[in-house]
Amino acid sequence: MDSIKAKIVEKLEHFPETTLQEVLDFVDFLEYRKVNNQETYLSTASNDTREKSDVEWLDTDLSNLGSYESYDWQPGELEEGLPVKYVPGEGVVIVRE
Repeated sequence: MDSIKAKIVEKLEHFPETTLQEVLDFVDFLEYRKVNNQETYLSTASNDTREKSDVEWLDTDLSNLGSYESYDWQPGELEEGLPVKYVPGEGVVIVRE
């Protein structure tokens, strides 16, 4: 066993069962991401319309997202299957091609 794996196994020996479940969940996530070759792009945007700012936004720390008020979408504001993006000063808008 290489040294990194040995260090991980050694540290795991000291964790309680509940923490080991969290570690397993994280390892499962990493495995899923690797197997599915998951990308961090908007799922509704085509490869041609992806913008660098969209990818950067998705990669940001969203841990304080709960501190913002939720937005109440009104009927007709969202059309199913259309990509959206954030426009500074305007908010979230539907991307029309």
